[in-house]
Amino acid sequence: MGDEDTPRFRRPWEDPEAEPPVVTEPASPGDAESDEDGGDPDLLDLTTGDSDLDGYTDDDYLAATTREYQGLAEEIAAAEGQEYERQAVAASMPGVGSGLVGFEDVTGRPGVREEDVEAEEQQRASDLTVRVGTGVVLVGLFLGCLFLGGVWFTSLVMVVAVLSLGELYATLRTRGFRPIALFGFLGVIGGVVAADLGGAGALASTVIVATAAAALFFGVVVRRYPLENLAVTVLGMVWVSLLAFAVLIGDSDRAVELVLLVVLLTAFFDIAAYFVGRAFGRRLIAPVVSPRKTVEGLVGGVITTAALAAILATIPAYDFMSVNQSIMVAVTVSIFAPLGDAAESVIKRALDTKDMGSLLPGHGGMIDRIDALLFVVPAAYFLFRFVGFL
Repeated sequence: MGDEDTPRFRRPWEDPEAEPPVVTEPASPGDAESDEDGGDPDLLDLTTGDSDLDGYTDDDYLAATTREYQGLAEEIAAAEGQEYERQAVAASMPGVGSGLVGFEDVTGRPGVREEDVEAEEQQRASDLTVRVGTGVVLVGLFLGCLFLGGVWFTSLVMVVAVLSLGELYATLRTRGFRPIALFGFLGVIGGVVAADLGGAGALASTVIVATAAAALFFGVVVRRYPLENLAVTVLGMVWVSLLAFAVLIGDSDRAVELVLLVVLLTAFFDIAAYFVGRAFGRRLIAPVVSPRKTVEGLVGGVITTAALAAILATIPAYDFMSVNQSIMVAVTVSIFAPLGDAAESVIKRALDTKDMGSLLPGHGGMIDRIDALLFVVPAAYFLFRFVGFL
Protein backbone atom coordinates (compact mmCIF):
# COMPACT_ATOMS: atom_id res chain seq x y z
CA MET A 1 0.00 0.00 0.00
CA GLY A 2 2.89 2.39 0.58
CA ASP A 3 4.53 1.81 -2.89
CA GLU A 4 3.95 4.76 -5.29
CA ASP A 5 3.45 2.41 -8.32
CA THR A 6 0.59 0.48 -6.68
CA PRO A 7 -2.69 1.26 -8.59
CA ARG A 8 -5.59 2.40 -6.48
CA PHE A 9 -9.19 1.22 -6.88
CA ARG A 10 -11.17 3.50 -9.21
CA ARG A 11 -14.93 3.93 -9.16
CA PRO A 12 -16.66 3.17 -12.50
CA TRP A 13 -18.14 6.66 -12.90
CA GLU A 14 -14.82 8.43 -12.47
CA ASP A 15 -12.99 9.86 -15.44
CA PRO A 16 -10.35 7.26 -16.49
CA GLU A 17 -8.06 10.02 -17.82
CA ALA A 18 -8.11 12.12 -14.65
CA GLU A 19 -4.95 12.27 -12.60
CA PRO A 20 -5.39 9.92 -9.61
CA PRO A 21 -4.81 11.46 -6.23
CA VAL A 22 -1.80 10.44 -4.24
CA VAL A 23 -2.49 7.86 -1.57
CA THR A 24 -0.23 7.83 1.46
CA GLU A 25 -0.16 5.39 4.27
CA PRO A 26 -0.13 6.59 7.83
CA ALA A 27 3.31 6.48 9.38
CA SER A 28 1.98 4.86 12.51
CA PRO A 29 -1.21 3.53 14.04
CA GLY A 30 -1.60 6.81 15.80
CA ASP A 31 -1.60 8.74 12.55
CA ALA A 32 -4.31 6.38 11.13
CA GLU A 33 -6.55 7.23 14.04
CA SER A 34 -6.09 10.95 13.35
CA ASP A 35 -7.41 10.50 9.75
CA GLU A 36 -10.93 9.94 11.02
CA ASP A 37 -11.53 13.69 10.80
CA GLY A 38 -9.39 14.83 7.88
CA GLY A 39 -7.86 11.80 6.11
CA ASP A 40 -7.99 10.84 2.44
CA PRO A 41 -11.64 10.82 1.26
CA ASP A 42 -11.03 7.91 -1.12
CA LEU A 43 -9.80 5.71 1.66
CA LEU A 44 -12.70 6.81 3.83
CA ASP A 45 -15.12 5.73 1.12
CA LEU A 46 -13.49 2.35 0.83
CA THR A 47 -13.52 1.72 4.54
CA THR A 48 -16.90 3.18 5.42
CA GLY A 49 -18.80 2.12 2.29
CA ASP A 50 -19.86 5.69 1.41
CA SER A 51 -20.49 6.28 -2.30
CA ASP A 52 -21.68 8.98 -4.70
CA LEU A 53 -24.45 6.56 -5.72
CA ASP A 54 -26.02 6.78 -2.29
CA GLY A 55 -29.54 8.03 -2.79
CA TYR A 56 -29.55 7.03 -6.52
CA THR A 57 -33.08 5.60 -6.98
CA ASP A 58 -34.57 3.23 -9.61
CA ASP A 59 -36.45 6.14 -11.18
CA ASP A 60 -33.19 8.01 -11.65
CA TYR A 61 -31.67 4.95 -13.38
CA LEU A 62 -34.57 4.49 -15.76
CA ALA A 63 -34.62 8.17 -16.65
CA ALA A 64 -30.88 8.09 -17.46
CA THR A 65 -30.85 4.90 -19.54
CA THR A 66 -33.94 5.59 -21.67
CA ARG A 67 -33.12 9.18 -22.58
CA GLU A 68 -31.47 8.10 -25.87
CA TYR A 69 -34.38 5.85 -26.86
CA GLN A 70 -37.19 8.35 -26.58
CA GLY A 71 -39.65 7.84 -29.46
CA LEU A 72 -38.33 4.35 -30.30
CA ALA A 73 -41.60 2.68 -29.38
CA GLU A 74 -43.49 5.02 -31.71
CA GLU A 75 -41.08 4.23 -34.59
CA ILE A 76 -41.48 0.47 -34.07
CA ALA A 77 -45.25 0.76 -34.06
CA ALA A 78 -45.17 2.82 -37.27
CA ALA A 79 -42.86 0.29 -38.99
CA GLU A 80 -45.14 -2.63 -38.10
CA GLY A 81 -48.00 -0.94 -39.94
CA GLN A 82 -46.07 -0.64 -43.22
CA GLU A 83 -46.01 -3.26 -46.03
CA TYR A 84 -42.75 -4.42 -47.54
CA GLU A 85 -42.14 -6.40 -50.74
CA ARG A 86 -40.76 -9.88 -50.17
CA GLN A 87 -37.45 -10.23 -51.94
CA ALA A 88 -34.83 -12.92 -52.26
CA VAL A 89 -31.37 -12.26 -50.93
CA ALA A 90 -28.02 -13.68 -51.90
CA ALA A 91 -26.48 -15.47 -48.95
CA SER A 92 -23.37 -17.51 -48.34
CA MET A 93 -24.09 -20.73 -46.47
CA PRO A 94 -21.18 -22.66 -44.91
CA GLY A 95 -20.79 -26.03 -46.54
CA VAL A 96 -23.28 -25.17 -49.26
CA GLY A 97 -21.75 -22.23 -51.08
CA SER A 98 -23.47 -19.11 -52.31
CA GLY A 99 -27.11 -19.48 -53.13
CA LEU A 100 -30.23 -17.47 -53.60
CA VAL A 101 -32.32 -17.50 -50.45
CA GLY A 102 -35.95 -16.67 -50.87
CA PHE A 103 -38.55 -15.57 -48.36
CA GLU A 104 -39.83 -19.11 -47.95
CA ASP A 105 -36.33 -20.33 -47.03
CA VAL A 106 -36.19 -17.89 -44.11
CA THR A 107 -39.75 -18.02 -42.83
CA GLY A 108 -40.76 -21.53 -43.87
CA ARG A 109 -43.77 -20.12 -45.68
CA PRO A 110 -43.98 -20.26 -49.49
CA GLY A 111 -43.57 -16.89 -51.16
CA VAL A 112 -45.26 -17.96 -54.42
CA ARG A 113 -48.81 -16.92 -54.86
CA GLU A 114 -51.44 -19.36 -56.09
CA GLU A 115 -52.31 -16.95 -58.88
CA ASP A 116 -48.73 -17.17 -60.21
CA VAL A 117 -48.80 -20.98 -60.13
CA GLU A 118 -52.08 -21.08 -62.02
CA ALA A 119 -50.78 -18.60 -64.58
CA GLU A 120 -47.67 -20.72 -65.13
CA GLU A 121 -49.74 -23.87 -65.61
CA GLN A 122 -51.99 -22.10 -68.08
CA GLN A 123 -48.95 -20.87 -69.98
CA ARG A 124 -47.55 -24.40 -70.20
CA ALA A 125 -50.88 -25.73 -71.43
CA SER A 126 -51.01 -22.96 -74.01
CA ASP A 127 -47.44 -23.74 -75.17
CA LEU A 128 -48.31 -27.42 -75.51
CA THR A 129 -51.41 -26.54 -77.55
CA VAL A 130 -49.36 -24.34 -79.86
CA ARG A 131 -46.70 -27.02 -80.20
CA VAL A 132 -49.23 -29.71 -81.09
CA GLY A 133 -51.04 -27.40 -83.49
CA THR A 134 -47.82 -26.52 -85.29
CA GLY A 135 -46.88 -30.19 -85.50
CA VAL A 136 -50.24 -31.10 -87.03
CA VAL A 137 -49.89 -28.40 -89.69
CA LEU A 138 -46.35 -29.51 -90.56
CA VAL A 139 -47.31 -33.17 -90.80
CA GLY A 140 -50.32 -32.34 -92.97
CA LEU A 141 -48.23 -30.17 -95.30
CA PHE A 142 -45.54 -32.82 -95.55
CA LEU A 143 -47.97 -35.66 -96.30
CA GLY A 144 -49.88 -33.58 -98.83
CA CYS A 145 -46.76 -32.68 -100.81
CA LEU A 146 -45.41 -36.23 -100.51
CA PHE A 147 -48.55 -37.86 -101.92
CA LEU A 148 -48.80 -35.26 -104.68
CA GLY A 149 -45.18 -35.96 -105.53
CA GLY A 150 -43.17 -34.46 -108.34
CA VAL A 151 -42.76 -30.71 -108.27
CA TRP A 152 -44.79 -30.43 -105.06
CA PHE A 153 -42.40 -32.51 -103.00
CA THR A 154 -39.34 -30.90 -104.64
CA SER A 155 -40.75 -27.44 -103.87
CA LEU A 156 -41.36 -28.42 -100.23
CA VAL A 157 -37.76 -29.61 -99.85
CA MET A 158 -36.49 -26.40 -101.45
CA VAL A 159 -38.56 -24.14 -99.18
CA VAL A 160 -37.47 -26.01 -96.05
CA ALA A 161 -33.82 -25.84 -97.13
CA VAL A 162 -33.95 -22.09 -97.88
CA LEU A 163 -35.67 -21.29 -94.58
CA SER A 164 -33.16 -23.40 -92.65
CA LEU A 165 -30.17 -21.75 -94.31
CA GLY A 166 -31.68 -18.32 -93.72
CA GLU A 167 -32.02 -19.06 -89.99
CA LEU A 168 -28.41 -20.22 -89.81
CA TYR A 169 -27.04 -17.16 -91.61
CA ALA A 170 -29.17 -14.82 -89.47
CA THR A 171 -27.81 -16.41 -86.29
CA LEU A 172 -24.26 -16.14 -87.61
CA ARG A 173 -24.75 -12.43 -88.26
CA THR A 174 -25.82 -11.83 -84.68
CA ARG A 175 -22.45 -13.26 -83.62
CA GLY A 176 -20.38 -10.96 -85.82
CA PHE A 177 -19.97 -13.16 -88.92
CA ARG A 178 -20.82 -11.86 -92.40
CA PRO A 179 -21.66 -14.83 -94.67
CA ILE A 180 -22.49 -14.08 -98.30
CA ALA A 181 -26.06 -15.35 -98.31
CA LEU A 182 -26.42 -15.01 -102.09
CA PHE A 183 -23.94 -17.80 -102.81
CA GLY A 184 -25.41 -19.98 -100.08
CA PHE A 185 -28.98 -19.66 -101.34
CA LEU A 186 -27.94 -20.19 -104.97
CA GLY A 187 -26.03 -23.30 -103.95
CA VAL A 188 -28.95 -24.77 -101.99
CA ILE A 189 -31.61 -23.96 -104.59
CA GLY A 190 -29.37 -25.14 -107.42
CA GLY A 191 -28.57 -28.31 -105.52
CA VAL A 192 -32.25 -29.22 -105.05
CA VAL A 193 -33.05 -28.54 -108.72
CA ALA A 194 -29.94 -30.42 -109.86
CA ALA A 195 -30.86 -33.42 -107.69
CA ASP A 196 -34.34 -33.50 -109.23
CA LEU A 197 -33.06 -33.23 -112.80
CA GLY A 198 -29.68 -34.95 -112.78
CA GLY A 199 -29.28 -37.07 -109.66
CA ALA A 200 -26.61 -37.18 -106.97
CA GLY A 201 -23.76 -36.30 -109.34
CA ALA A 202 -25.48 -33.10 -110.47
CA LEU A 203 -26.18 -32.19 -106.83
CA ALA A 204 -22.52 -32.57 -105.86
CA SER A 205 -21.34 -30.63 -108.93
CA THR A 206 -23.67 -27.71 -108.17
CA VAL A 207 -22.46 -27.42 -104.57
CA ILE A 208 -18.83 -27.54 -105.72
CA VAL A 209 -19.40 -24.78 -108.28
CA ALA A 210 -21.17 -22.61 -105.68
CA THR A 211 -18.27 -23.13 -103.27
CA ALA A 212 -15.73 -22.13 -105.91
CA ALA A 213 -17.75 -19.03 -106.79
CA ALA A 214 -17.88 -17.97 -103.14
CA ALA A 215 -14.13 -18.49 -102.78
CA LEU A 216 -13.48 -16.41 -105.91
CA PHE A 217 -15.67 -13.61 -104.56
CA PHE A 218 -13.78 -13.46 -101.25
CA GLY A 219 -10.50 -13.52 -103.19
CA VAL A 220 -11.41 -10.56 -105.39
CA VAL A 221 -13.53 -8.37 -103.12
CA VAL A 222 -11.77 -6.90 -100.12
CA ARG A 223 -13.71 -7.77 -96.98
CA ARG A 224 -12.86 -8.11 -93.31
CA TYR A 225 -12.08 -11.64 -92.06
CA PRO A 226 -12.50 -13.29 -95.49
CA LEU A 227 -11.42 -16.77 -94.39
CA GLU A 228 -13.88 -16.99 -91.48
CA ASN A 229 -16.81 -15.61 -93.50
CA LEU A 230 -16.05 -17.90 -96.46
CA ALA A 231 -15.96 -20.88 -94.09
CA VAL A 232 -19.36 -20.17 -92.52
CA THR A 233 -20.88 -19.43 -95.94
CA VAL A 234 -19.77 -22.78 -97.37
CA LEU A 235 -20.53 -24.64 -94.13
CA GLY A 236 -24.17 -23.56 -94.16
CA MET A 237 -24.62 -24.27 -97.85
CA VAL A 238 -23.09 -27.76 -97.77
CA TRP A 239 -24.82 -28.72 -94.52
CA VAL A 240 -28.33 -27.73 -95.61
CA SER A 241 -27.84 -29.07 -99.15
CA LEU A 242 -27.76 -32.58 -97.67
CA LEU A 243 -31.55 -32.35 -97.48
CA ALA A 244 -31.64 -32.46 -101.31
CA PHE A 245 -31.05 -36.23 -101.08
CA ALA A 246 -34.72 -36.45 -100.06
CA VAL A 247 -35.57 -35.36 -103.61
CA LEU A 248 -33.53 -38.27 -104.96
CA ILE A 249 -35.51 -40.69 -102.77
CA GLY A 250 -38.76 -38.94 -103.76
CA ASP A 251 -38.09 -39.51 -107.46
CA SER A 252 -38.19 -43.29 -107.07
CA ASP A 253 -41.16 -45.60 -107.73
CA ARG A 254 -41.52 -46.21 -104.00
CA ALA A 255 -41.16 -42.56 -103.01
CA VAL A 256 -44.04 -42.44 -100.51
CA GLU A 257 -43.08 -45.64 -98.72
CA LEU A 258 -39.35 -44.91 -98.50
CA VAL A 259 -39.66 -41.25 -97.48
CA LEU A 260 -42.27 -42.15 -94.86
CA LEU A 261 -40.02 -44.94 -93.58
CA VAL A 262 -37.08 -42.58 -93.08
CA VAL A 263 -39.15 -39.79 -91.51
CA LEU A 264 -41.11 -42.11 -89.19
CA LEU A 265 -38.05 -43.96 -87.92
CA THR A 266 -36.15 -40.71 -87.33
CA ALA A 267 -39.10 -39.11 -85.54
CA PHE A 268 -39.71 -42.14 -83.29
CA PHE A 269 -36.01 -42.42 -82.50
CA ASP A 270 -35.99 -38.80 -81.35
CA ILE A 271 -39.22 -39.15 -79.35
CA ALA A 272 -38.22 -42.42 -77.66
CA ALA A 273 -34.74 -41.13 -76.81
CA TYR A 274 -36.26 -38.01 -75.26
CA PHE A 275 -38.82 -39.74 -73.05
CA VAL A 276 -36.62 -42.69 -72.03
CA GLY A 277 -33.74 -40.35 -71.25
CA ARG A 278 -36.01 -38.09 -69.25
CA ALA A 279 -37.40 -40.98 -67.21
CA PHE A 280 -34.33 -43.17 -66.74
CA GLY A 281 -31.35 -41.17 -68.00
CA ARG A 282 -28.35 -41.11 -65.66
CA ARG A 283 -25.15 -41.34 -67.74
CA LEU A 284 -24.42 -38.53 -70.16
CA ILE A 285 -23.08 -39.31 -73.63
CA ALA A 286 -21.38 -35.99 -74.35
CA PRO A 287 -21.73 -33.57 -71.42
CA VAL A 288 -19.97 -30.72 -73.22
CA VAL A 289 -21.84 -30.96 -76.52
CA SER A 290 -25.26 -32.26 -75.43
CA PRO A 291 -25.72 -32.09 -71.65
CA ARG A 292 -29.21 -33.65 -71.85
CA LYS A 293 -28.42 -36.66 -74.03
CA THR A 294 -27.98 -39.85 -72.04
CA VAL A 295 -26.90 -43.41 -72.74
CA GLU A 296 -30.25 -44.70 -71.50
CA GLY A 297 -32.08 -42.40 -73.89
CA LEU A 298 -29.92 -43.57 -76.80
CA VAL A 299 -30.60 -47.22 -75.99
CA GLY A 300 -34.32 -46.53 -75.74
CA GLY A 301 -34.28 -44.81 -79.12
CA VAL A 302 -32.40 -47.67 -80.78
CA ILE A 303 -34.76 -50.34 -79.39
CA THR A 304 -37.87 -48.38 -80.34
CA THR A 305 -36.60 -47.70 -83.86
CA ALA A 306 -35.70 -51.35 -84.46
CA ALA A 307 -39.08 -52.54 -83.16
CA LEU A 308 -40.99 -50.08 -85.36
CA ALA A 309 -38.94 -51.00 -88.42
CA ALA A 310 -39.64 -54.72 -87.85
CA ILE A 311 -43.37 -54.01 -87.51
CA LEU A 312 -43.47 -51.90 -90.68
CA ALA A 313 -41.80 -54.72 -92.63
CA THR A 314 -44.83 -56.95 -91.94
CA ILE A 315 -47.50 -54.64 -93.42
CA PRO A 316 -48.48 -54.91 -97.12
CA ALA A 317 -47.14 -51.47 -98.08
CA TYR A 318 -43.62 -52.70 -97.30
CA ASP A 319 -43.81 -56.19 -98.75
CA PHE A 320 -40.73 -55.38 -100.87
CA MET A 321 -38.63 -55.12 -97.71
CA SER A 322 -37.54 -57.99 -95.48
CA VAL A 323 -37.24 -57.78 -91.71
CA ASN A 324 -33.44 -57.86 -91.99
CA GLN A 325 -33.49 -54.97 -94.43
CA SER A 326 -35.80 -52.99 -92.16
CA ILE A 327 -33.39 -53.56 -89.27
CA MET A 328 -30.59 -52.25 -91.47
CA VAL A 329 -32.58 -49.06 -92.02
CA ALA A 330 -33.20 -48.81 -88.27
CA VAL A 331 -29.48 -49.19 -87.55
CA THR A 332 -28.66 -46.48 -90.08
CA VAL A 333 -31.14 -44.12 -88.47
CA SER A 334 -29.85 -44.96 -84.98
CA ILE A 335 -26.31 -44.04 -86.03
CA PHE A 336 -26.85 -40.91 -88.09
CA ALA A 337 -29.78 -39.31 -86.24
CA PRO A 338 -27.77 -38.65 -83.06
CA LEU A 339 -24.81 -37.54 -85.18
CA GLY A 340 -26.99 -34.99 -86.94
CA ASP A 341 -28.35 -33.76 -83.66
CA ALA A 342 -24.84 -33.55 -82.19
CA ALA A 343 -23.59 -31.59 -85.22
CA GLU A 344 -26.18 -28.88 -84.67
CA SER A 345 -25.50 -28.92 -80.93
CA VAL A 346 -21.81 -28.20 -81.62
CA ILE A 347 -22.72 -25.25 -83.84
CA LYS A 348 -25.29 -23.86 -81.41
CA ARG A 349 -22.87 -24.16 -78.50
CA ALA A 350 -20.17 -22.41 -80.52
CA LEU A 351 -22.64 -19.61 -81.30
CA ASP A 352 -23.99 -19.60 -77.73
CA THR A 353 -27.64 -19.95 -78.75
CA LYS A 354 -30.49 -22.24 -77.73
CA ASP A 355 -32.51 -22.23 -80.96
CA MET A 356 -31.52 -21.23 -84.47
CA GLY A 357 -34.82 -19.45 -84.98
CA SER A 358 -38.43 -19.05 -83.93
CA LEU A 359 -40.21 -19.67 -87.22
CA LEU A 360 -42.20 -22.62 -85.90
CA PRO A 361 -44.28 -21.68 -82.82
CA GLY A 362 -43.50 -24.04 -79.98
CA HIS A 363 -40.73 -25.79 -81.95
CA GLY A 364 -38.06 -23.16 -82.47
CA GLY A 365 -36.46 -22.86 -85.88
CA MET A 366 -36.87 -24.94 -89.02
CA ILE A 367 -33.31 -26.21 -88.90
CA ASP A 368 -33.89 -27.32 -85.30
CA ARG A 369 -36.52 -29.76 -86.60
CA ILE A 370 -34.52 -31.25 -89.48
CA ASP A 371 -31.06 -31.47 -87.90
CA ALA A 372 -31.22 -35.27 -87.59
CA LEU A 373 -32.65 -35.68 -91.11
CA LEU A 374 -29.74 -33.75 -92.60
CA PHE A 375 -27.50 -36.74 -91.79
CA VAL A 376 -30.07 -39.53 -91.98
CA VAL A 377 -31.44 -38.76 -95.48
CA PRO A 378 -28.09 -39.04 -97.36
CA ALA A 379 -27.18 -42.20 -95.44
CA ALA A 380 -30.60 -43.73 -96.16
CA TYR A 381 -30.28 -42.85 -99.85
CA PHE A 382 -27.01 -44.76 -100.21
CA LEU A 383 -28.42 -47.67 -98.19
CA PHE A 384 -31.49 -47.85 -100.45
CA ARG A 385 -29.20 -47.86 -103.45
CA PHE A 386 -27.14 -50.64 -101.91
CA VAL A 387 -30.10 -52.94 -101.15
CA GLY A 388 -31.81 -52.22 -104.48
CA PHE A 389 -34.78 -50.10 -103.40
CA LEU A 390 -33.83 -47.31 -105.83
